[in-house]
Amino acid sequence: MATVEIVLLAGLIVLIGHFIKGFSGFASALFAIPLLALFLDIRLVVPVFLLFDFIAGVILTIQNRRFIVWRSALLLLSGLAIGTALGTYFLVSFGNEELKRVFGIVIILFAVKILIFDNENLRKEISKMWAPVSGFIGGCTGGMFGLNGPPMVLYLTHRLRERQVFRATLYGIFFVDACYRLILYSANRLITIEVVMFALYLTPFLLIGLFLGSKLQMKVNEGIFKKAIALILIVAGSFLII
Repeated sequence: MATVEIVLLAGLIVLIGHFIKGFSGFASALFAIPLLALFLDIRLVVPVFLLFDFIAGVILTIQNRRFIVWRSALLLLSGLAIGTALGTYFLVSFGNEELKRVFGIVIILFAVKILIFDNENLRKEISKMWAPVSGFIGGCTGGMFGLNGPPMVLYLTHRLRERQVFRATLYGIFFVDACYRLILYSANRLITIEVVMFALYLTPFLLIGLFLGSKLQMKVNEGIFKKAIALILIVAGSFLII
């Protein structure tokens, strides 16, 4: 049973993570899961965040449905379906400590990508053939760690220039993937009573974070914000490896 202190600490992390999601369209799991995995079992954290992805997906997809570019979304989802099944298998098959170390390495690589390669001048349009590849990689990291965003974000930044369209398309992809992962995780008994109860405890923090992030999305310098997140991820990833 989770103590009040753990719920409050986890709730603060979830609130900040979903503020980031409401602001940028992604990165709630990228921020929060590494920090939560420092003091919670990763097989608890990842399914809990899947339930959060589903809740947030319902809200954000309905709000932004008019701006979703489904052609781009379907190309990514074609690879995502295979990658998510493979990632779920790895989550079920490997021990908690091994998963945390691999997770730490993945997190640091994503953080380095944000610091070095997240440059508007580098965002030249790329071929649609990369969509299934990006979806597959995102599915693998999503099924295993709940982090399907970065590979697909990297692809869509080269395809969708308008910020609202970019964010809405991500919301649609994440929601479809959350529904798919719910089926896979349930079949593999990763959705337990403990997972559901812990998710319910933290849901108010999720809703507050989404609300604040959506309201403040146009008032924060996104470049500085992302770099601060990347530095936090490097520190969290290092602790997970150690």
